[in-house]
Amino acid sequence: MELLAVILLFYASQYLLAMGEEVFEGAELAVLPCHYSGVIPEVNPSVIWSRHDLKPQTVHLRRKEDDFCGQNQRFSGRTSMKFDALASADFSLSLRNPRLYDSGNYICSISDGIAEITVTEVKLQVKASPESLTMTMKVLKGEESVLLPCQYGKELEEVVTVKWSRSDLNPNIVHKLGNYPSEQNQLYEGRTSMSPYALTSSDFSLTLKEPQLSDSGIYICSIIDDKEEIFLSDVQLHVRASEEFLTVTVEVYKGEESVVLPCQYSKVIEDLVTVKWGRSGLNPDTVHQRRERDDLRGQNQLFEGRTSMRPDALVSGNFSLTLKEPQLSDSGIYICSIIDEEEETRLLDIQLHVKEIFPTWAVVLLVLLVLLAVSGGLLFHFRHDLISVYKVEVDSGVESVLLPFKTTVRLSEYNTTVTWRNNRNRVVHSNCYKDYQQHKQFKGRTEMNINYKSRDFSLTLKNPTDRDSGTYSCTVYDYWSGKILAEKQVLLKVKVYKVEVNSGVKSVLLPFKTTVSLTEDNTTVTWRNNDGRMVASNRYKDDQQHRQYKNRTEMKKNYGSGDFSLTLKNPTVRDSGTYSCTVYDDKSGKIRPNKQVLLKVKVYKVEVDSGVESVLLPFKTPVSLTEEVTVTWRNNSGRVVDGYDWWYKNLQQHKQYEGRTEMKINVKSRDFSLTLKNPTVRDSGTYTCTVSYRQTGEILAMKQVLLKVKVYKVEVDSGVESVLLPFKATVLLSKDNTTVTWTDNPGRVVRKHNRRLGFLSEVQHQRYKNRTEMKTKFTPGNFSLTLKNPRHRDSGIYTCIVSRWGTILAMKQVLLKVKVYKVEVDSGVESVLLPFKTPVSLTGVVTVMWRNNSGRMVDCNYFKELQLRQYKYRTEMKKNYKSGDFSLTLKNPTVRDSGTYTCTICRKETILAKKQVLLKVKGEADSPIMAIDFGSGYSGYAFNLKPREEGGETQLKRWGKELGLDSPKTPTCILFDRHKRFLKFGYEAKTAYSNMRGREADNYYIFDNFKRNILDIYEPAPGRGVRNNEKIFFFSKSMTRLELFREVLRFLKDDALKTIKHHPAGGEISASDFTWVLTVPGSLKDLTKRLMTEAAVQAGLVGEDTKDKLVFALESAAALAWCLKPPPDGFITQNHSRTSQDQPPEPAGAGTSCNDPAGGPEPGETRVLLETQNQDQVAEPGGTKVLLETRNPDRKRYLVVDCGDQIYRITVHEVLEGGALKMLDKDFRRYLGEKKIKEFLREIFSHGVWREYEENFPSEVLKIMFEFIHLQHLDEDVQISCPDTLRERAQREKDIETFFASVEGASWEDGVIKISRDKLRSFFDDSLQRITERLRDVLNKNSNIGFIVLVGGLAESQMLRQFITDQFGHQYKVLCPLRPQEAVLKGAVELGRNPELVQFD
Repeated sequence: MELLAVILLFYASQYLLAMGEEVFEGAELAVLPCHYSGVIPEVNPSVIWSRHDLKPQTVHLRRKEDDFCGQNQRFSGRTSMKFDALASADFSLSLRNPRLYDSGNYICSISDGIAEITVTEVKLQVKASPESLTMTMKVLKGEESVLLPCQYGKELEEVVTVKWSRSDLNPNIVHKLGNYPSEQNQLYEGRTSMSPYALTSSDFSLTLKEPQLSDSGIYICSIIDDKEEIFLSDVQLHVRASEEFLTVTVEVYKGEESVVLPCQYSKVIEDLVTVKWGRSGLNPDTVHQRRERDDLRGQNQLFEGRTSMRPDALVSGNFSLTLKEPQLSDSGIYICSIIDEEEETRLLDIQLHVKEIFPTWAVVLLVLLVLLAVSGGLLFHFRHDLISVYKVEVDSGVESVLLPFKTTVRLSEYNTTVTWRNNRNRVVHSNCYKDYQQHKQFKGRTEMNINYKSRDFSLTLKNPTDRDSGTYSCTVYDYWSGKILAEKQVLLKVKVYKVEVNSGVKSVLLPFKTTVSLTEDNTTVTWRNNDGRMVASNRYKDDQQHRQYKNRTEMKKNYGSGDFSLTLKNPTVRDSGTYSCTVYDDKSGKIRPNKQVLLKVKVYKVEVDSGVESVLLPFKTPVSLTEEVTVTWRNNSGRVVDGYDWWYKNLQQHKQYEGRTEMKINVKSRDFSLTLKNPTVRDSGTYTCTVSYRQTGEILAMKQVLLKVKVYKVEVDSGVESVLLPFKATVLLSKDNTTVTWTDNPGRVVRKHNRRLGFLSEVQHQRYKNRTEMKTKFTPGNFSLTLKNPRHRDSGIYTCIVSRWGTILAMKQVLLKVKVYKVEVDSGVESVLLPFKTPVSLTGVVTVMWRNNSGRMVDCNYFKELQLRQYKYRTEMKKNYKSGDFSLTLKNPTVRDSGTYTCTICRKETILAKKQVLLKVKGEADSPIMAIDFGSGYSGYAFNLKPREEGGETQLKRWGKELGLDSPKTPTCILFDRHKRFLKFGYEAKTAYSNMRGREADNYYIFDNFKRNILDIYEPAPGRGVRNNEKIFFFSKSMTRLELFREVLRFLKDDALKTIKHHPAGGEISASDFTWVLTVPGSLKDLTKRLMTEAAVQAGLVGEDTKDKLVFALESAAALAWCLKPPPDGFITQNHSRTSQDQPPEPAGAGTSCNDPAGGPEPGETRVLLETQNQDQVAEPGGTKVLLETRNPDRKRYLVVDCGDQIYRITVHEVLEGGALKMLDKDFRRYLGEKKIKEFLREIFSHGVWREYEENFPSEVLKIMFEFIHLQHLDEDVQISCPDTLRERAQREKDIETFFASVEGASWEDGVIKISRDKLRSFFDDSLQRITERLRDVLNKNSNIGFIVLVGGLAESQMLRQFITDQFGHQYKVLCPLRPQEAVLKGAVELGRNPELVQFD
């Protein structure tokens, strides 16, 4: 045998020759040659084809026969060798249907089981034919970046790896995203990135920075799961050196679901712009248009209802357009451009080719068959083989659909396996599976006619729905060898019937007619909306129908004709969505036909400029009316705008609209249009008019109108002498009693003038003293205001009201934006100049003073002794009174000097000129921030990898995926082994410990909800030191405080670094690169700080010499800082309901608050305030600090209610001079809600059943409790899924419905436990009462509180928000940010960037 090995090695030198083979993608076969002239081993000979860049490496293995056990799955069924390969020494490999990603080096070798030698190496190059390429892109060398698009049309349910590769490189990996280590080619190091939300959005597009000539090539996008690699798309990239017109080419087949036209904008969008997609040669040429939201008024009708853009397009810069159901007529050149106030900038041209799905070669073959007079039956027999993917399209609601597959291969009945799978690789049907192998989605819904003689394996899918759409694969293979004998793919598209109506119609019909024979006794018909709420049913009880649809539905119940169409009366925008009608057979339990209908209710839009005299909101109903009706107009907050009760009197009108509305009341003409006088931005929103019977309340007609009031914008630079806020109106003025009032957005008086009394200086706010001018004669209707020396602080919305005896005659709003001059230098320069030159003529004695953003003196022409020590001997100010030049030179600037500097010139108390300059001194890059929130019940972390000046989005780790959950935090639970070695944390720790049986758990240490035990350290007795080794006990097990906290921090640190490694902006980064922020519940004691610092050092967060990179943040201060930033999403409206904390709000809801106390700003005004501050205040360094100073000019204190996981904390904060947050008061208490739901479930299922279930299925109990936590924020009936194991255990005792017979507030419905709204409220009654009592105590002790801020997980609860608003909303402003559970973590990151904002006692 050793001699054979020597012989084999001798021959190796003769056969180690590299060969090259080229073939086009789409070819039928590629042959890789390998001929061997040496000695074939007599014992265990084998031929191995392999590729070393793959795992597993085996492409094909031949022993006595083919062995596919270790074959790489991407070659499954596509490789073969001659049957006499070992005898003939011809080891050539045939590769069927070569694909682009098959390119690479293939090694042919021979072995006897001991030694292996390489016979030859073949380099296979699979080239893309022009017909097979998905997309071609062109870009110039030197461009900032290029986007290679790749979209995956399905939702990912499992974790996958996304891979971009180039087959002509070695290694071939361009970018890799997922759970596998990357082997990126060095050519692309640091130049590639993908969206951080790629795996959730299924947008796998790749951004390639600074494209080079060498980057030209074919890029392949694919996804890899545990079983195989799935090819998604390929992109031909051409990088060119010369300037020429660049056009992207996109090709797609007619009938595809959609096509994406890519367009990426890499610059930051600072101003409001319009993104326009146009197409040359059309009239009108608009395909799609997006400003703040989609604007489709000028859209060409060819594209109506078929175009969409990403919701965050203007934020992300991804302007890509999705075109649904592309047609041949859609081919053409599409132009992507942006439009600002000055010009239209052309970004990119897209050449779209929509091609027939029937390939050219198939057409030629058909012609030949016809010319040769081949029978029609033969043509029909081969029709499926002529089309690569056969398409079947049906409407939702049909009884069944046939997925055809008929093969010509002869098959044996005894060893043939036929399996249908969907594009998720789930088993749909098979002739040899066991019941549990078929996916539950297809249980009882499939039939396959297995006919080996006719070779027909077509699949019948019953009751298809939109969810079933996708590609289905049928594979026929030999059971013993695994060899694939035949294969076919069928694309199924289930179309949803669409109904579109305008708001205001009397009713809309959702059609459903089935051909199945039905009987009334055995049939249940149910309509549900896309949230699963019951809309209508032929057998429901009154309390089962959702209240949104009460008295608004009529369903046909024609069992003979099968017509169960639904009529929905007075549809509104809220009713838009997908409705499903399901027919059940009560005897068999089978689902009969199931149909879906997509309803879209369009709202009439009205758009006007602020300052117009009035605006008409039209409503004319076709419904015949009597005079005993009530007509009511309401805004989107439910407030009465105008209305009339024909029997009684005018309805109670909200004060915002008093004296400003006129409504047509004409029963005969049925016209109830509303005229709104002097509309302002505050009035923007959706208005609903309802006509109903006075006695019964039955709604007769309803319509919605969307009003948008645009604000006139004025923009100036800081330092100008003055700015004009224009307002002209044609108003008849009285000499005696006309008053003109200008106010800013907090409602302060800027200037007030009465025609008889003149300028009313006593009511003018101090900020505007001696800074305003108006023409006193007001002719001809000119009410413009001149504001002197405008500065950044003056930015905002100004409102002018012209009134007579309290009646508003005219009103207008103007948005002022004062831009700050920016100066940017590098740290280390000798000096920097802050320029200021005023045109004001200066005579006499004036004072010129420069101040920093904390109001401290930097330099002055007098009072040098007041100069801040930081600037001593470092400043020189020009004092040229003639030219007005008072520029300041600051020597040796450092990063610490960054900020806003204000120069003021005044004579006594009169300001003559003022200017602001923003200085940015660039030093070493800010370290990234990592914040850890160590909570009582749940913990988590958040991070921001961008420097402070770049902003960047704060990222949170999502937990619980192994349990099917998606949470921003994980339970504060840690598990150790018997030697106190760390094992697991969070959900994994709870699940692992819960699954232990008997005495097995005695060998482990489990600690849960131990935050207070760690952080509550008391001062030691005199003469005693601090005991960090004091033990914490849990189930008779103990560990020291330091040990526990150290291991918690170590786990969270390691998990964070692992998460960031796979983050697009992360990569190789260590703990020492971060500034670490740890949240604490209250004032930090020295002992607690010492313990936490020592634990952080031991856990590796910081070192002994880098303890300054550890920051402590008050939880309440962090949450408040995030709320005042403000959060990008704004605040939750009280009528805003969400089924998941991760769903975005409706656009109109962002930025508004839970209540509107008397005298406070209205929701619309609050929204404008947030928008203004978002635009003008958070863009500069230290922006959060500036915002904290300016957001609350009256120095009102904030009361923060942190409704946490298990306890609630109440704290009072004051914003100090300079923006720091100081805590004044605190209190905390524990909840009872989670305990009560367990008691309730125990009451339903009896103590014995529930106890046994808790013991045997603890992980399922954990999921039930987490589902309850997510539902507890709703103020309505809720449904909790009942696991099969609990249902089966309960049914062994008695019928499950009988468990609910004696329990008030609970019922059983279709596999879920339904809990009534009143019962859900009862779980929290005690807690809500306690919160109210504690809030009253704190409010009574603290004066000058203006705001109550709700944060934490339970702040998601509508009932909590409404309860607090009802109790305190009349006196305080109640605010709750969207995703309040994330406020502490995100705010902690913000405080990590601005640690000076936190002031401890």
